[in-house]
Amino acid sequence: MFLKSRFVVIDDKKSHLKGIKDTLNELRLDCHAKHYTDESVSEWQKLPSARILFMDQNLTTGSTFGTGNKVAFTAIADVIQKLICPDSGPYGIVLWAEKPEVENLKEFLFERFTGADAKLLPVFMTELQKGMYIDTQTGDVRNADKLQIDLRDRMSTSPQMKALFAWEADVFAAADAVLRSIVNLVPLEKRASTEFEQELGRVFYRLAQAGAGANRARENPREAVNRVLGPILADRIAEHDPEGGAGDEWNVALVDPLQNERHASVSVQAAVNSAIHQSFARAERSAPIQPADLGAVLEFPFENVDDSLNEYFGIDRDVIASDKFFGLQEADWDNCFLRLVQIGAACDHAQPKKGPLLYLLALEWAFCNDDGSKTDGVTFHSGKSMKSGLEWRSPTLLVGPESSAGKLSAFLNCTHSASREAVKDWKPVYRLREELISTITQEYARHISRPGIVTLGP
Repeated sequence: MFLKSRFVVIDDKKSHLKGIKDTLNELRLDCHAKHYTDESVSEWQKLPSARILFMDQNLTTGSTFGTGNKVAFTAIADVIQKLICPDSGPYGIVLWAEKPEVENLKEFLFERFTGADAKLLPVFMTELQKGMYIDTQTGDVRNADKLQIDLRDRMSTSPQMKALFAWEADVFAAADAVLRSIVNLVPLEKRASTEFEQELGRVFYRLAQAGAGANRARENPREAVNRVLGPILADRIAEHDPEGGAGDEWNVALVDPLQNERHASVSVQAAVNSAIHQSFARAERSAPIQPADLGAVLEFPFENVDDSLNEYFGIDRDVIASDKFFGLQEADWDNCFLRLVQIGAACDHAQPKKGPLLYLLALEWAFCNDDGSKTDGVTFHSGKSMKSGLEWRSPTLLVGPESSAGKLSAFLNCTHSASREAVKDWKPVYRLREELISTITQEYARHISRPGIVTLGP
């Protein structure tokens, strides 16, 4: 319910801890302070919202950054492993000492965190001298304004992260504006009264009605209200630019590709498109994807594939393999996966009615070559042609259990209807976001409504 602190301060001296905390308080920046001892660190919990770690350089008694001495480095790495969630947002380290040696720390962390552990690495590292901002004997604040100026200056050395952090600030400001606009729907004469909470609850009810329908406000109020507030929040984010330089910040943050990399590689295309169009609901506390969700992409739920294809869709694997339908070789079946995709109008999902849900048969197929090329005459490549007008094909995505570059093909003439009760145990793989699922639904609508003309001709 409550937002976590973005600034985290770690120090083994309580006076220094108080000094930086008081300094940040003067700047109206909320922080979470942690007093380091060898015993206490083992009890620390993850801090998924941390953005800036003010990290004391020598956390353990007697540790130094002298030649060959890795004790201090190891203590900092242990703190990172304790506090940082690998799947949460990016963070940076401000090495906080009298004689900070950030380059040595950076080299150590790059060696320590490799492979999957690289997610624990800070996105930027910089250094500040303690004595410039606090009295290192008493912990008294010396110059809070200078800390703010110097911190912004250090962050400017990483314009990419400065742009991302500025965007996050825009999101918070936009959310604040949305909350304010909701509260403002309560008449002023009701504010200073015991009726305020009831009136605000009635506003919520009307928002839920707007999102789900007049008689459905209580079916899933959170989802209904989100459907109303989501577009408003997006609009507020686009509007928010307090310093009038957001566009300039992003221009500085962009790095032009090398001359021979003007077109993104297949792996980059897949990663970016997946971030845009696929939701795996992997973030902490994410609501799980349900098989009845609009856009849910499901594992093929029937045990006997051949019999089920024939029973529910009137085809078999030979038909799918044929050049007139999709086209693949027998060996290619090991490189693709049958799926079902839940389609429909967004308004039907928002205001569901009695009756079955509609699913399209689909096929996930990973490119045989990492670069998506047709080398060696492979069947699955980025330029694979569509054999008929019966197929919708996604942009390049990450597909399959190995998250390989490939595509999702949905077959517009292969539909299956099932009740919500019947699908409740089916297993979602991911969910396609609204833009793609709306495209598939529109393609399906065109397919079933295309006109035919009776005529005689050559």
